[in-house]
Amino acid sequence: MTLSGLSSLLFMLPTLWVMNQNYSNFMNLSDLMNPKLSNYIFREQVGLNVIFIVALVSQTVFWFFFTRKMTDKIAAPAKLLRNHIRLVTRGDFSLPPIRLREDDDFKDLVNSYNYLFKLLQVQYERELDDLKKLKTTTTNPVAIKILDQLIKERATRLNRPEDTSLNPANDEALAKPRDSRPAS
Repeated sequence: MTLSGLSSLLFMLPTLWVMNQNYSNFMNLSDLMNPKLSNYIFREQVGLNVIFIVALVSQTVFWFFFTRKMTDKIAAPAKLLRNHIRLVTRGDFSLPPIRLREDDDFKDLVNSYNYLFKLLQVQYERELDDLKKLKTTTTNPVAIKILDQLIKERATRLNRPEDTSLNPANDEALAKPRDSRPAS
């Protein structure tokens, strides 16, 4: 039960009790003064009790669903962001950017995170390219073995097929200077 439903319950139950106590007093007075009036007072009491109970139940149901919907709009993006960050901190850069529903909250935060994530992906890809380029210029077998391990690790994190050999087409691409514009 939500806090709003609980507060409604705490307000309406004492009110219902006081109202029924008053109607009991009215019934006792009407029995003494005019017995025909007791029927009307009893029907009025039952009608008001039904209205109160229906109002209490409908208000509780409304607040339950309203708070659930609002919680989903806030909690779902936060959970997505948390899970994405956990995977990225473990080195998984092969993930797609986070996508939210149109009406979710935290859109600015998630968009900023997606921008940062894309920058990290680009940085990792550049490091992978640099390692491949460095491997082609190195003749030391120990260094080549270490570079192969680093290339394999970076390629795995980026979910790229392991390609430790460079072909001439890639050599030209690696020799070009990097574009200094940020990824978007």
